[in-house]
Amino acid sequence: MKRTGVQTILVAAALAGAVALGQEPSLAERAVNLALAGRCAEAIPLLKQAASESADKDAKRVTGKFGVRCAMLLNQQGEAASFLSGLQQEFPNDPDILFLAVHMYSDLAFRNSQQLMQVAPDSIEVLRLNAENFEKAGDAQKAIGEYRTLLQREPGTPGIHYRIGGLILEHPGAAGKLEDARKEFTEELKIDPRNASAEFYLGEVARQQDKLPEAIEDFAAAVKLAPDFAEAQFGLGRSLLDSGKNAEAVGPLERAVHLAPGNPTMHFALATAYQRLGRKDDAAREFALQKSTADKINANTKALHKNIAGVDDTHK
Repeated sequence: MKRTGVQTILVAAALAGAVALGQEPSLAERAVNLALAGRCAEAIPLLKQAASESADKDAKRVTGKFGVRCAMLLNQQGEAASFLSGLQQEFPNDPDILFLAVHMYSDLAFRNSQQLMQVAPDSIEVLRLNAENFEKAGDAQKAIGEYRTLLQREPGTPGIHYRIGGLILEHPGAAGKLEDARKEFTEELKIDPRNASAEFYLGEVARQQDKLPEAIEDFAAAVKLAPDFAEAQFGLGRSLLDSGKNAEAVGPLERAVHLAPGNPTMHFALATAYQRLGRKDDAAREFALQKSTADKINANTKALHKNIAGVDDTHK
């Protein structure tokens, strides 16, 4: 049974109240009492022991959550991550624990970014952090400016040309054209020849430039570097399909569908390849999967919008 944050508080209160009823406190109860009293330094060893040894799931949940909170309060980041890891193993896909994880990692990211800026304000790491913050804010030009400043200081830094190329593709009006992106990905591969993502995006650029032979070559290189890269397998298969190489397209498209079975576009491309080869039953199966996966995505999207609308209504 999944528990909400309120239910967890009630369980904590029940654990903490055991002593008041004259009962001999368990390890979990002693740990929770210390945490509730703000004595986190004393509580953490007991919370850790209780979280690992208790057979009761409620106790595991409460002690684990208090462990995360106490460890974060004391800035013991490794301990916080250890407590959260235990919770995620015990309660996979639990909304309450996922919510806790989101906040813990967000807090850790903020703390470490602040520390980085304090201890090394002129470092290339700060330049990169600033660039990434501009990316998140949607300011491609400022992000690219920070990345280029970084490259002036450290020309061989891996991943930077790749990030610039990605920004150009995402914001062509603000940052440049396809050819500019192609140059960035090419430069990235000079620094890091095993960057499968750079090879993949070279293939995407070539596709958009209607250079299918180059696209096939680039996607094939990406697949060679990372055989489980679903999008690269799909790019290769789709480019082969568009080139009329239907039989050759089947292999990478089948691999793409296997790696990403919930992607309707991949099912459609594979169905088209089968259809062109006269494999009617296989084509029918893939067209049906294309429809069912698309319907599922649409249903999930509608449900998400409905939930968001419901949340908005509660605040009116």
